[in-house]
Amino acid sequence: MGFCECSIKFVLFIFNLACALLGLVILGVSVVAHVHGKTFKTLLEGEITTTSIVMIVLGASVFIIAFFGCCGAIRDDSCMLTTYGVILSAILLVQVAIGILAFVYRGKFASNFEKEIEKTFDDYKNPEDMATINEIQKAVECCGLNGPDFWSSSKLPPSCCGLSDLTATCDRNHTFIDGCEPKIKTLIKQSFKLLGIIALSIAGIELICVIFAFCLSSSIKREQLRAYA
Repeated sequence: MGFCECSIKFVLFIFNLACALLGLVILGVSVVAHVHGKTFKTLLEGEITTTSIVMIVLGASVFIIAFFGCCGAIRDDSCMLTTYGVILSAILLVQVAIGILAFVYRGKFASNFEKEIEKTFDDYKNPEDMATINEIQKAVECCGLNGPDFWSSSKLPPSCCGLSDLTATCDRNHTFIDGCEPKIKTLIKQSFKLLGIIALSIAGIELICVIFAFCLSSSIKREQLRAYA
């Protein structure tokens, strides 16, 4: 194997190692999103949960396939490298689609959420909605729809001060200042932007890995043919 092939083999191994690490990153971010998404599942009817599960599966797949590519490069296995390249190409297309959709629809998703959260806060006298509001205010560290003034009464919900005890008193001087609607909309847009950046970044690295995998596989096959000649 010549210098060029050895260089490709080395670069392929390094890039796959990077893919494996990035796969772990997207897996970790998605797990966090899934855990926090449970707080808002009443509002979004499972949209965050479904999205996070898809990203968890994708992140785990990237890690496993990248590890598979590392093994193929080390063992000089053309069949393994070709299989790796085909599978990674399919994953790459999915990630590009997810990355683009995350950028394009992050505003629309936030707007849909805005309607649901307004409806929930308008029905705060409903015990179930009030329980959801308390969970949101404590988790996001916000108070009221657009700020503490949303609560016209002098007594604020304990969750406005981050308190779990619903019988506790929340002092207006120690309440969260930000309203829940603008803060959560910002968090959603930032989360979708982050997921889009991560997905497209991994896709860029994977594209190089696919090209190198097919080049290395072809080189190994040529070496094997020369050996049998």
